[in-house]
Amino acid sequence: MVNLLQPGTLVHSMAGRDAGEYYLVVSISEPNLVFIANGQTRPLTRPKKKNIRHLLHWGQCDAKLAAKIGSRQARDEEIAQALQELAVQSLPGGGREGSAPDVNEEKRRH
Repeated sequence: MVNLLQPGTLVHSMAGRDAGEYYLVVSISEPNLVFIANGQTRPLTRPKKKNIRHLLHWGQCDAKLAAKIGSRQARDEEIAQALQELAVQSLPGGGREGSAPDVNEEKRRH
């Protein structure tokens, strides 16, 4: 299987304590392990090691930031800002996923 994950890839964690969180791939450790960071709870100084089977690929950040991440010159603030922008652009419901109710309330008759 071809690994689509590269530095700067937006991913969604599907398993573990961080399930439901979004991250950017910082580096690739082994064919099936990557390091991820979000600039807040997981800064670039201590990225989380994650199996790619537990991640869902969402897209790619801009090439300039991806190059900075690859050369280890990015800052945590840039990572957090990119995650926020990518969430608004590519995630269903924008950055406010789950804010709208799934079912419509029926009007009750008295």
